[in-house]
Amino acid sequence: MQYIIKIATTLFFMVWDIYWGLALGFILSSLVRAFVPTKKISDKLGKDSLSGLGLSAFFGAISSSCSYAAASMARTLLIKGATWPNAVAFMVASTNLVFEIFIVIVSLLGWSFFGGEVFGGLFFIVISAILIRRLFSSKLKEQALAHTKQNEHGNHHNHDHASGHSHQHEQKPSCCHSMPAKTDIVEPNVADKLQTASGHFFMDVTMVGKDILIGLVVSSVLMVLVPDRFWQSLFLTTDHQLPHILVLAWNAIVGILVAVIAFVCSVGNIVMAAVLWHGGISFGGVIAFILSDLVTIPMLMVFRSYYGSKPMWLLFVTMAASIFFTALILDYSFAALNWLPQTHQGSMAMTGQHFEWNYNTWLNFVFIPLSVVYFLRGRKTLKMH
Repeated sequence: MQYIIKIATTLFFMVWDIYWGLALGFILSSLVRAFVPTKKISDKLGKDSLSGLGLSAFFGAISSSCSYAAASMARTLLIKGATWPNAVAFMVASTNLVFEIFIVIVSLLGWSFFGGEVFGGLFFIVISAILIRRLFSSKLKEQALAHTKQNEHGNHHNHDHASGHSHQHEQKPSCCHSMPAKTDIVEPNVADKLQTASGHFFMDVTMVGKDILIGLVVSSVLMVLVPDRFWQSLFLTTDHQLPHILVLAWNAIVGILVAVIAFVCSVGNIVMAAVLWHGGISFGGVIAFILSDLVTIPMLMVFRSYYGSKPMWLLFVTMAASIFFTALILDYSFAALNWLPQTHQGSMAMTGQHFEWNYNTWLNFVFIPLSVVYFLRGRKTLKMH
């Protein structure tokens, strides 16, 4: 009973830590889909270039959303005409190059890890862009985009009229080809677009809500039940027999694998990263774990739902390889610059002051009621149609 209570408490605190970012990301995604014309997105992010990659990273960084919401937004960008490297860049920046994550990293891990997160996120974006261009064929991209559009209109067949409402003014539905041209181009007002956006929000939340809950529960269980000595043996902390590069490579792989099965969204994974660091994982292994919130099992399930099985596996391989090489680059470059932290000692408790009067509390007070009202409005909108 004691462990059950502790797991439930950890789960509740984790939800409290991430709620506002999760809600904000899904709300932004729904508003972009309803308000931003396809041409504006395709003009800015529709070409593979350094400027497009930079803009994608910038938009992701200012969106400040959780990984699930970032995935939803990336799908929206693809539908609007963005390229795959730019969509992935948006997800990476949105989950790793955001202000609240930087604050927690400096508080729990220090300035070296802040630098590792910034440079790691940028390396991740560039390497993944190169690999996507090499590995993703035009045919596969077309299949994935066709799947996500079919998913957009087919998986919620009871709500097709509501989800199609926002697209009536960007393309002609087949049922409306016989309507006069003037009717087809009527521009909806702001109230209509907000109503449509709430419907998108409702559908996104109901689509991936179960995956989010599963990931948080698994992470809470591992945080409570796995002892420090297990991590120390897993990271080869006391093994000085193997070549250094093999230890670093193993730590990077372990960081990715731990993240895959122990998902913690957004800011919450920094707390788990602190546990791994004090358990003995390498600097690059910590960064690999933090960056891997886009390749967890629940996230892969979301990718499969959005794009299909083959694109999901190729996304996993591409991003995991990018994270692995990023971790090794950071281990060696930071060591050469003498920027590596020197101690693993100590123990990081999983409890803390979760109800301080700080920005997280005030943002939750805003976004909890706002998201509930928005969700109920979206459900009502879909029922009306």
